[in-house]
Amino acid sequence: MRQPIDPAQSFVITPLTQAAPLNPAVKAALATYQAAPASLQNKWATNYLNAVAKVKFAGGVPVVPKANDGPVPVMLASELALARSGSVDTDLLAQRQFYGTDFTRPLLFMEDGQYYANLAAADHLTGDQWGVMNETGSYPGQPWLWLYQLWYHVPGWDNSANVDLIAIYMTGAATLLLLFVPFIPGLRDIPRWIPVHRLIWRDWNKQAAGPVGQPEPGPQPEPAGQI
Repeated sequence: MRQPIDPAQSFVITPLTQAAPLNPAVKAALATYQAAPASLQNKWATNYLNAVAKVKFAGGVPVVPKANDGPVPVMLASELALARSGSVDTDLLAQRQFYGTDFTRPLLFMEDGQYYANLAAADHLTGDQWGVMNETGSYPGQPWLWLYQLWYHVPGWDNSANVDLIAIYMTGAATLLLLFVPFIPGLRDIPRWIPVHRLIWRDWNKQAAGPVGQPEPGPQPEPAGQI
């Protein structure tokens, strides 16, 4: 299921609209931006995007070079201030009145752009690198996730739009199969036919048996004074 989201409206315009009554500069910038035609809005956003690549920080405050970007710098400076205070996250949650625990928009807001995606790829955390629980150097990832992650790499399913649902159902079916192994004739007898467990326990069995030829210890007399 896909949720239609207008990034500009949901992530920028709506949060700033909530703050505009308390900030005349933001109110004026919003009015200028919304009154402009779409072509001019796009031009402002493009010019700002080119300029922000050369941003510098003075005392923790971002300083973006001047460009022909209209009210966009004022709007995004206010957006940054709201984000630092946590107001943007709250506003994104408030846009869904019925499901108060729907974090789709805050997550999409954080995911927008390539910054966090590049960090995840550098740490081997993306889906095609065996998931967000992957440990570097521990291929293919956390051992308890192998059953769930397996279905994402099956040819024909790996590119399916329903791969998440497929993985849930297949993991559930496989888990039930594992739970019922002791009750399935033939399947439950495989350990007796292929006694791999003897190789795993061979060292412990030797230690438990003791040295070859040594008699087993008999009953020990109880210490004097005890009944």
